[in-house]
Amino acid sequence: MTTETYPVDLGALLDELGAERVIEDEVELAEFTVGDVTFVPEGPAAFGVSLTNTGAGVVGDGWVREAVRTECSRCLVPCSLELAGTFEAFYVRPGQEEGIPEEQEYEVIREGRVDLGPALRAALAIEAPFAPLHDPECAGICPTCGADRNVETCSCPEEARPDNPFAVLQRILPERQGAGAGGGGQGGTDEPHGD
Repeated sequence: MTTETYPVDLGALLDELGAERVIEDEVELAEFTVGDVTFVPEGPAAFGVSLTNTGAGVVGDGWVREAVRTECSRCLVPCSLELAGTFEAFYVRPGQEEGIPEEQEYEVIREGRVDLGPALRAALAIEAPFAPLHDPECAGICPTCGADRNVETCSCPEEARPDNPFAVLQRILPERQGAGAGGGGQGGTDEPHGD
């Protein structure tokens, strides 16, 4: 069953300063969205983490990797990506929150357990692209006729395409040229008056 959590019982780790526990495993994570883009897992996420009792709390230092399915932002075809990231997590016992700097993110240890799920998901979300591409050279879809430029030649004239960076200039320049011509004629009659 898909779950957003990976609970870990810290056990004896909490009783010994400097104690360390290393975990490597796989976990099913739910789909997530970054901006307007949804990423759907194609399988379990692989991860590894080292949990260390520092006295002030338990520090987690780890990595996570997951294959996801999404949609190319240019041509809209389904595509697969592999996301990989690292993370650091800090866990404290209840009542030990005082003195922790404001900028320090932390989770509270509940009944001797911590949940790695949020740290895993956050690490993947940070690495997810806002505009995924199935290929860096993707030519996209013509906004005029809707043709997929990767599989067929688009016959629309370049100037008709709204994504042409010079399309706006083509509309503005004739207006400015017309205004300039009028202004030039008026300026020719604007001469200083003699006494």
